[in-house]
Amino acid sequence: FVLIHFPLEKGKTSAEADGFLTRRGLVLRALHNYGLPHSLRMTIGPEEANRLVVDGLRDFMAGK
Repeated sequence: FVLIHFPLEKGKTSAEADGFLTRRGLVLRALHNYGLPHSLRMTIGPEEANRLVVDGLRDFMAGK
């Protein structure tokens, strides 16, 4: 797994990232129940899937 931390800044939060990625068909795990409300967990998968998540995160952080 990879633990991805997000800022508290509106438009860049883990909850907003989760929604953005989910709309693209990419499912990461929110970690509120583990005491990490500002993080998402990504399972390492095939290279193509990993690249889709990285590209999605790049677009999200860029505000696309």
